[in-house]
Amino acid sequence: MDFRREPLIARFRSPTGAEDMERRVEVRFDPLLGTSARVAEGVKLPKAEPGALEFLRQPDPDCPFCPERLERLTPRLPREVCADGRIQRGETVLFPNLVPYSQYAAVAIFSSRHWLELPDFSPALIADNLAATQDFVRAVRRFDPQVRHCAYNVNYLYPAGGSLPHPHAQVYLDRHPTTMARLLGAAGERYRARHGRPFWDALVAAEEARAERFVGHIGATSWMTAFAPLGFNEVRAVVAERETLLDLTTDDLGALALGISRVLAWYEASRCNSFNLALYSGPLRAASAFRVNLVMMTRSALTPHYRSDAMYLERLHWEAAVDRAPEALAAELREHFAATR
Repeated sequence: MDFRREPLIARFRSPTGAEDMERRVEVRFDPLLGTSARVAEGVKLPKAEPGALEFLRQPDPDCPFCPERLERLTPRLPREVCADGRIQRGETVLFPNLVPYSQYAAVAIFSSRHWLELPDFSPALIADNLAATQDFVRAVRRFDPQVRHCAYNVNYLYPAGGSLPHPHAQVYLDRHPTTMARLLGAAGERYRARHGRPFWDALVAAEEARAERFVGHIGATSWMTAFAPLGFNEVRAVVAERETLLDLTTDDLGALALGISRVLAWYEASRCNSFNLALYSGPLRAASAFRVNLVMMTRSALTPHYRSDAMYLERLHWEAAVDRAPEALAAELREHFAATR
């Protein structure tokens, strides 16, 4: 497992010209994909401000996901997929996405409540949401066995790409993998062919042994920060011995939900309020070297004058620039995990 990093020093004169100045940049290379990220001194984003979200906490008479409008304004699944038209688990209600990004695209609202603070994403709400996603994937697979690729995703608040503040997840289900899923799958197969074991098993072992970025275990899940992050405050998890989303047991869903809930509470304590999450799956009904794995990160806090955390590096060069070393994040997150057991 190669955790390659290259330190760089940028030197310049101060604005007055009276002194020489230095800033450190560290380029890191992802051990699986070889993609690079940068840890750069001075990269800062706005933190959440008191009262900035007050307008979102108020009832929205136009929100289609609230109980009094959900039945009337949200679409239904095809009868051949689900006779009831919607899938329900606890407070979660799942239905088709009116703006689909995949052949079978669904929205799964977490709760009947219009607004959830990050600590309100309880393990029970998240586990039900994940379980409803599994129900949807199974139902679609019975109808269309050709569908092979799926992912579970969250865009929370406008800086993360969310269009509605009512908390919800989105399910991707298609015959074609996304670019990231394709790259992860191909690189994972090459790694197993070369080393004789799945990359994600080796990653967990290496990160736990090094103890720099490793946070802890919850059931069959292992939690860590990313060596070469895709974004700010990035946290990753790997589910042992599970290749696809459909392989996840009830205990696995509970472990993922508990870990996600703990990370979101930590994000709140860090004055972040917007995040993205993706749960990647290997191809359905096909043996692979994949392990179900999760990535979540914060986005710019929604403030009266927020700025995006994505610039030319992220969108055009597919390379993140973050403000803090993943090792520092892991140390802070470990304390939070330990305090919330």
